[in-house]
Amino acid sequence: MSTKKDIYCYICPSHCALKATFDETGRMIKVIADSKSGEHCDICDCAKGPGTIPEAHSHGKRLQFPMKRAGERGRNQWLRITWDEALDTIAEKMKFYRDNFGPESIAMVLGEPKSMDYAFAQRFATFLETPNVITPGNYCGVQTGHADQFSIGTMHVLGDTQVDPKCIIIWGSNPQNTGSNFRCFAQKDVARALKNGAKLIMMEPGKNRYCEKADHWLKLKPGSDGALAMGMAKVIIDEDLYDKDYVAKYTVGFEQLKAEVANFTLEDAADATWIAADKIREVARLYATAKPGLIMWGNAIENSVAALQICRAISMLRGLTGNVGVPGGELINTPAVFGRPGRFYFDRGHPRPTFKSIGKEFPIAMGAAYVPTQSLVQTILTEDPYPVKMAMCHVTNPILTYPDSVATHEAFMKLSFLVVAEIFPTSTTAIADIVLPAALPLEHDSIAYWPAWLGHIRAQPKCVEPPGEAWPDSKMINELAKRMGMREHFFENWEESLDLMMADSGMSFKEFCAVRVLGPTKHYLKDAPEAYFKTPSKKFEFYSQQMAQLGISPLPTFKEVTTQRFGPEQFQRYPLHLTNGKEGAYFSSGYRHIEAMKKYKAEAICELHPDTAARYKLTDGEMIWIESAKGRIQQRLKVADHVHPNVVVAAFGWWDTEAEDNEYNWRKNNINILTEGDGATCPATGSVQLRGIPVRVYAEEESWGTPGRKAAA
Repeated sequence: MSTKKDIYCYICPSHCALKATFDETGRMIKVIADSKSGEHCDICDCAKGPGTIPEAHSHGKRLQFPMKRAGERGRNQWLRITWDEALDTIAEKMKFYRDNFGPESIAMVLGEPKSMDYAFAQRFATFLETPNVITPGNYCGVQTGHADQFSIGTMHVLGDTQVDPKCIIIWGSNPQNTGSNFRCFAQKDVARALKNGAKLIMMEPGKNRYCEKADHWLKLKPGSDGALAMGMAKVIIDEDLYDKDYVAKYTVGFEQLKAEVANFTLEDAADATWIAADKIREVARLYATAKPGLIMWGNAIENSVAALQICRAISMLRGLTGNVGVPGGELINTPAVFGRPGRFYFDRGHPRPTFKSIGKEFPIAMGAAYVPTQSLVQTILTEDPYPVKMAMCHVTNPILTYPDSVATHEAFMKLSFLVVAEIFPTSTTAIADIVLPAALPLEHDSIAYWPAWLGHIRAQPKCVEPPGEAWPDSKMINELAKRMGMREHFFENWEESLDLMMADSGMSFKEFCAVRVLGPTKHYLKDAPEAYFKTPSKKFEFYSQQMAQLGISPLPTFKEVTTQRFGPEQFQRYPLHLTNGKEGAYFSSGYRHIEAMKKYKAEAICELHPDTAARYKLTDGEMIWIESAKGRIQQRLKVADHVHPNVVVAAFGWWDTEAEDNEYNWRKNNINILTEGDGATCPATGSVQLRGIPVRVYAEEESWGTPGRKAAA
């Protein structure tokens, strides 16, 4: 007899409410959207959760037992070992490198949190006293969060879902494929607002279904978001469209911003963005006058060498128009009451020695407890300022997801010892020394607290058994900590941490499972006008003294936000601009083994405008080469008239899960073969240029190892 249980999706940060069906053996056989729960259920168009979760739990390729490398690294030869042998070996290696090269020679390499894995890894790093915790923070979440922090005084800012906005801008976000955005304004909220007459502006060089509904669709040059924001600010100020009462009462630095927008023309912004000056003027007028307005921003605007200031420039539009703290706008929220993740990560008695960090030149990164990914790669390769000998990876696949995959592969191959905890075999497990089988979130009790700035928390009680001997990442780290002499700072049973995280709420984890979710409380400016903004000035700050104190420009400038890694000379040989969008069927590089999702997208597909395809004699449906100065890859061509003629929209996160050679064939379709991770970076956060990369395309049929002689120039 089948049973049903309420669960949350763990594929992406939206955590949609789902209902799972189990057969009489306890096997999960079906998952559907739980639209009747009254909880967030903003299912993405390809229904990644319902399609992925049942198969993931019972998939035949799941890693089930600890393994150690048996042959040459990368040959994919393994011996099954016990957990005791695995953890004892890891502890022995870790002690050796700590004692002989310092704890900073050991890197904790983390990805997208799934339960308490990230929290345990950060805590472990604290007591190991390594400052080298590597996360994707340099191109995901930190830039938008800190733009809010410096402008508004907090990262906890959400869209008002009680009052509809009159104007919505979707900027660098794809709710169709992700189910949400950094403002937690759901697809149902957008649909309701549009039905009630809201105007929609899309900032999108590719396409999603919202583009077809938009009143204005701006196909801006990839990476030019800051120039567009500054151009809009110029129109709003020059035409006296800003909210004068709001600016006078609730903001500081307006005069400095006004002086800055006098330093460039609207034609300068048009040249930088490929958007006509009249169109920039039109959308700026609409956003400034159709109030209240809401900007739903996402990850795409964070992938630039000027990422923080680009996000700041967009954030300033909210202050100019008085759209923060007002009904229908964007509201500061107080997070739900539970244990703050930072208290779990850090201990005052064991401060991180950030002065030793390989990312110490990035002030925001150090404050946000991460090292940019490329700092790890370059340090391993150069051993400057010191050698990194060992890395332990959790919930991450660096070979696919780090910029410059070739350099990343070379670096990880150079490590003296590499440990990878994973669900499925990946290109990174293939070059590990020890592989640890990880349990999925529903295979153990867990808490979904991420993204922390959204202020919500959800209970994920165990509802299905893990395969073989798979363990939660939290348990792996907790047991390793005991072997490393950290017992007093960890737990006899790792699950005790769940009660610790819930202690501030007055509930145990078991009691919380009955409640299921705690959400934030949103606040309006009118309720506490003198204390609403959390900045030092208690006002919205166009000019941030805090940023100046950190050695960062206190006000975004047009020159700064238009900074690009690549200049005109690179585009002479590689004339097209490469970008990418969120996959419909997958999240990042994960779950590519799932057959249920392959019916939506079974291979890497890139998009070109028909005129561009014709110019290079390319045919819809054929495999084509995309080449940059770093290398070249193949993806299947889809000719699409919505793409800007100067743009290639490529697929991200692709590798061959069936390949037995080339460490799962990570080179052939992987977009990060084309990207660069060294050199130019955002000076505050370490973000790199991942959009607007110079490339060329052609349909030559040769071995893909060397750029072709017949390539179209």
